[in-house]
Amino acid sequence: MTANEQVLQQLESVNFPTPPAIVVRLVQLLSKDNVTAEEIGETMALDASMAARVLHLANSVALGGGTQVESITEAVLRVGVDGVRDIVFALAMVGAMRPAHFDYRPFWRHSLAVAFTAQALQNRAQGLTEPFPETYSGGLLHDIGMLVLDRALGTRYRDVLDAARTASRPLAEVEHEMLGTDHAQTGGRLLEIWRFPRLLVDAVANHHRPWVSGQTVTRLVYLADFVCNHQGIHHGTGFFPEGCESRVWSDLGIDPAELPQIVAGVQSDLIRAEAVLASA
Repeated sequence: MTANEQVLQQLESVNFPTPPAIVVRLVQLLSKDNVTAEEIGETMALDASMAARVLHLANSVALGGGTQVESITEAVLRVGVDGVRDIVFALAMVGAMRPAHFDYRPFWRHSLAVAFTAQALQNRAQGLTEPFPETYSGGLLHDIGMLVLDRALGTRYRDVLDAARTASRPLAEVEHEMLGTDHAQTGGRLLEIWRFPRLLVDAVANHHRPWVSGQTVTRLVYLADFVCNHQGIHHGTGFFPEGCESRVWSDLGIDPAELPQIVAGVQSDLIRAEAVLASA
């Protein structure tokens, strides 16, 4: 058995973490039209501290806090039902999923930035009849396979991260060379085990190769990941891509000339990402 085959066998035998109950419920709400503030409130009841953290975040400068909001209903009025849902999703995931062998802050900072950027790109995309509610969660979870590899392989995965950082190469390429798999495939497998919607599984599993998928959410996550990495908002390996697949821009109907405006938006999104991390 080769070293890479041993890694794959090790991954199949790992005890994958279970998602927080609050995240499971939020994923169920993704496929529901016209989610109400009451449903979001009932979901937050699954985590005793969640309501307080959401209110703290809703009152932050990052979310336009001016007049104090004192209830979830008021928070919904400030950032919308979808906005509160996404805040709860982020707080739950950041709080529950922490790596043991690399710094969680740049990892989740990057993941949050990709989630916000994917939403911003979706607003610019042409030909969408309505926004995909999965776009934010797809961006937030796109690198979750790194947490699985960290859990399964321990210091061996830290060696992979160090090799990618030292060579300044794409992490997925180095993972394939050293492990025989990558964090995208591993993350997709985790979401399959969690029985998350196929759209989310695809966005995570194929976020480095959206042309295989053909799904709009996957393209949005791929492009958001490129934009964030291009601006140095990475998960800790320090790779700065010079370009991405031009067909993804055209598939989404976004002009690459819009990149400076998109980048400007990413900088404000970073403020929101830092606020979420501070509240998690």
